[in-house]
Amino acid sequence: MSQSTVGDTQSAGYRAAPPPASVQAARRAASRIPQVDYKRVFNVMERVDRARSLSEFKTQVVEALGSVMGFEDVSFFAGPTFRAVFSDPHPMVAGKTAVMLPPYQEGWFRHDMFGTPAAVRMFQVSGAASLSELQNSPAVKTVSSGYIRHFLHSDWSMESAAAVRIDLFGLHTGLIGIFAPDHHALGPAEMVTLRALSRQLSAVARGIPFVPLRHDCSQLTPRQRDVAHLLAEGFNNATIAETLSLAEESVKKYVSRVLATTGCATRMELALMIRSGPCPFGPTQVWHA
Repeated sequence: MSQSTVGDTQSAGYRAAPPPASVQAARRAASRIPQVDYKRVFNVMERVDRARSLSEFKTQVVEALGSVMGFEDVSFFAGPTFRAVFSDPHPMVAGKTAVMLPPYQEGWFRHDMFGTPAAVRMFQVSGAASLSELQNSPAVKTVSSGYIRHFLHSDWSMESAAAVRIDLFGLHTGLIGIFAPDHHALGPAEMVTLRALSRQLSAVARGIPFVPLRHDCSQLTPRQRDVAHLLAEGFNNATIAETLSLAEESVKKYVSRVLATTGCATRMELALMIRSGPCPFGPTQVWHA
């Protein structure tokens, strides 16, 4: 299912239409949260801020939403783009979402209401969206009516649903799905709390790599840092070899050692870690052509 990008356009003689009422309400609600709910957000964050990898983070978030907020049926999907999130082959699931997952992956994901433009607008404004906020949108009725009526209500007796968007490491995206049989389980008060949680979780998750680092980046030798820096700039082995006056075979060995030292599985992961992760660094010597 295709998603549309949301943007404001304005040209001579025309004014951009105001956001829908549901989006305006979400924006207002996101700025108000009672003290007791701040405490719940804090308690969730205490349980997740020591995660060393995305896998650990996903597990801890799902567990914290259950133990702190009482949400038993929770999923956590992730992907390199928002559109790719819905086809995550290995999401974290808890409660009934574990048995909901196979039919969802077989085809219902294409009709997920949280992938519609109306949901995207709400995620951009406030970080979260719910079934009750979306179900009256014409686009949601067209694309997701079967998903809501058959998959959620009839098949799994889920009367409430919400999703929380999270910014992840390396510009990836996470989406936490929360489901409940109680129609009032995800009302306005809960959504205010989830929107505050979206901001806090994103702040933490942006710095959590996809795999745990086995060593600090300070363990890299100066030459390894030179190679890693050029790799992060997008250069191939031949260019790195020419820049550093090394044999290309030597560069391959340096790359392998850098991957082993940092715990990264691929060159792309290493590049992302260096450019936006916990150990950005520059060249350690002046290179000569």
